[in-house]
Amino acid sequence: MHRRYDSPLVLRDGRLVSAPAWCAIEVARGLRRPRALATLDAALRSGACTPTTLHHAAVAQFGRRGIVAVRALLPLADPLAESPMESEARLVMLDGGLPGPDLQHEILDRHGRLWRVDFAWPELRIAVEYDSDEWHSGAEALHRDRDRRDALRDAGWLVIVIFADDVRRSPNELVHRLRAELHSAAARLDTRACAESA
Repeated sequence: MHRRYDSPLVLRDGRLVSAPAWCAIEVARGLRRPRALATLDAALRSGACTPTTLHHAAVAQFGRRGIVAVRALLPLADPLAESPMESEARLVMLDGGLPGPDLQHEILDRHGRLWRVDFAWPELRIAVEYDSDEWHSGAEALHRDRDRRDALRDAGWLVIVIFADDVRRSPNELVHRLRAELHSAAARLDTRACAESA
């Protein structure tokens, strides 16, 4: 822990503490881009910060080390990101020039069940799921994931599963794979539209 004497203070439970947005910006300034975005996403998700308070905190920290990189990330911050790895994966997609996916997109299957996917391009019916060992290990989790993906495929969705190694060790290959699937789906959509209009 450390104290910053120039940070704005707010009263919480009878104690003066640094303002949440100030803390989020200050922490993000000291991190690599992927983790900095994850910090900004988490700050928004917590409800303690808003895009406006983060912007004001970034302006107040003008000239400090790392602030330029953090200011560039602010427009990308999204409260719907549910984990640091989802934030990192999204940054890889955006840095790779892919269109921004919808986060936590809900899909209704043919049996009326509602499913939620980490990333989606709804118009192309492509979903990306980030799998971690923590949440997707064991026989029960494997069966649940298989049933879920079968239901999504049956509803006409392509589900692409990605892992930490895809995001951190092979980001270019991941972007290439996703771009190929997006182009392929767009081409199928165009072909179908032409056939229907003929």
